[in-house]
Amino acid sequence: MNAELEAGIAWAQQRRNCGEYDAACQRVRAALGPSASADECYRVAWFIKQTRREHWAYEVCEQALARGLRTPQLLALSGSLAQSMGFFQQARTHLLAAWHAGIDLNEWQVLPALAHTLRYTDACHPDRALLESALATSALLPTTRAALHFALGKLHDDCGEPAQAVAHWRGAHAATSAITLWDATRWQQRVHRAQWVEPIPRCVSAPYTPVLIVGMPRSGTTLLAEQMARSATLTNRGEMPFLLHVHEQLAGQTWQSQECATGRALWLAHLRQDDMPAKSHYIDKNPLNLLALETAFALCAETRVIWCHRDRADNALSLWSQSFAHADYAFSHRFEDIARVQDDCTLLHQHARARWPDRVLDLDYGQLVQEPELTLRSVFAFLGVDPPAAAASSLSSAIGSASLWQARQPVHTQSLGRARDYRAWIPELDVLLDC
Repeated sequence: MNAELEAGIAWAQQRRNCGEYDAACQRVRAALGPSASADECYRVAWFIKQTRREHWAYEVCEQALARGLRTPQLLALSGSLAQSMGFFQQARTHLLAAWHAGIDLNEWQVLPALAHTLRYTDACHPDRALLESALATSALLPTTRAALHFALGKLHDDCGEPAQAVAHWRGAHAATSAITLWDATRWQQRVHRAQWVEPIPRCVSAPYTPVLIVGMPRSGTTLLAEQMARSATLTNRGEMPFLLHVHEQLAGQTWQSQECATGRALWLAHLRQDDMPAKSHYIDKNPLNLLALETAFALCAETRVIWCHRDRADNALSLWSQSFAHADYAFSHRFEDIARVQDDCTLLHQHARARWPDRVLDLDYGQLVQEPELTLRSVFAFLGVDPPAAAASSLSSAIGSASLWQARQPVHTQSLGRARDYRAWIPELDVLLDC
């Protein structure tokens, strides 16, 4: 790699660590010469992707591909970026091209990604043969085998074949059961710590409002964030790790002014970033920020929380039938663990409502999908912002969560009561359905 690009990436990493995302991306793009190699283009695009500027990363990939640098890795990365931005046909084209170019499926799960580029209406869709053929090979990591099972489960679920869908979902969990054990003890420690009220130094006010969308994963957090971002005064930052990081750093010690100021500066810098124009509200939709609300309100009094709720059985089925890469979501492999986390989230919600009754808004998933405009008006009123104009309906931000396909679809009610349709094939749902 040329020296200019190396220097550019080193400088950009420092700027990114300070929340200057635009400046970091512009620097590495400027250092990428017109004759850059495929590896250099890939490295720059990957850096930009990690900085959540997917549209710029996609441009880098597309320009490289247009120059004939059609490596499997560039094709796979471009397909993944297109998928996150909702360009599903372009995503399919690149993902399939990467597969045919010999991409290592354990490195890039391009075939499982295909299942999240469309809603299947035919159980004999060509994707099924591709997925089943790949699943029959022996050189697969357990996580890759599970991803293929989850993809086939979605295909059969889309086509109204619950027995086949459940068989594949059970196959997915069986494939990873030995390597994805949930640390229930650590979870309980985090829940206990989340309810601990620590005397802290007073923090100065911020010129903008952090908006935390929390709740059980798969409770509508992504859908809500995307719909809220239609407002010109709100920016959706997706799922950010910084509040939880600061919370963990401050936990277990007596908070001092300097430590609080440092943590606050880190969190808010990555929330605000350096893009323009400035907005009045910034959304962080990491569901597990519910573990760090004491920290959030301590560091920024302007913080507002929207707590998403969903039917327990529907929520559990949605979690169990979805692939998650992060260890924090390993509870999704067993219904008993899902129920335990749901119970703990209820306790945390009760704590939040008691502590900050005027700064926490409850939002029901069923109400959101049945009456989206009315529900959103209540959200905007809670935040004190004007609702978007009727014409401002396009969703343009990239989505990196497990809901990247669902959140791009028109708001619908098809998932309401879905768990009852699976009761005959998943008896573990009985307890949750009877709650």
